[in-house]
Amino acid sequence: MLQELQEFGLSEKEARVYLAALELGKATADELAKQAKVNRSTTYVQIESLKQKGLVSSYDEGKKTYFAPESPEYLKRLFEKQSGDLKRKEDELAKLLPNLSKMFETAGERPRVRFFEGKEGLITMREEFLKTKDKEIEVIYAYDIGGKIFSQEERDLYIKKRADKKVRIRAIYTGSCDEKLEPRPLTEGRIIPEKIFPLDVDIIIYGDSVAIASLKSSLMGVIIENKDIANSFRSIFNLAWDGAERYQ
Repeated sequence: MLQELQEFGLSEKEARVYLAALELGKATADELAKQAKVNRSTTYVQIESLKQKGLVSSYDEGKKTYFAPESPEYLKRLFEKQSGDLKRKEDELAKLLPNLSKMFETAGERPRVRFFEGKEGLITMREEFLKTKDKEIEVIYAYDIGGKIFSQEERDLYIKKRADKKVRIRAIYTGSCDEKLEPRPLTEGRIIPEKIFPLDVDIIIYGDSVAIASLKSSLMGVIIENKDIANSFRSIFNLAWDGAERYQ
């Protein structure tokens, strides 16, 4: 019954001492401590707490002080008090919630961050990009590394999905300056020399989100949903886009 008594508001040690008192009837603090398997000094603390709850009483007999349990019926009163306290707290929370909600709504946008692992995680991320409402994506990526992770069939399928959804893309990608990205629908690309600008991650900006995918040492990615962060990354992309023109 130890667990059940705790559920009705007694601490573990209070429950141990009260059960010991029920078992012994009347007992000294030492006897209660031994029966409850609680040290003597702690037992005195629990006895005082139980007395305040009306579950234990004390009386002197000779030179000794004895403690006796009160009826378990008093647990009802304890439960009713807890119920009353809970109802009062519920009412107080109801009054407080409108002000807290206003503070929450005016606190500004909070970034939402999601993590993805493995190749399947990266595929899930790519599906997210195609949900952008403005039908525009900006990408900085390592062309050769991506080719080692996704098969040609997987890449062709993604390109087709993107074209079907009419999502345009501007891409800055690494490679040799004498090679060009094969023509793709709704795609404008600019190549940058891999030796000067080595990349181990892909960066994708879409809508109010930024995705970063690690492709080299371990396959993992993160999507950050925040308008200010996305706009800042978009400005950095545009700066890089203008700078990449010299290598075309």
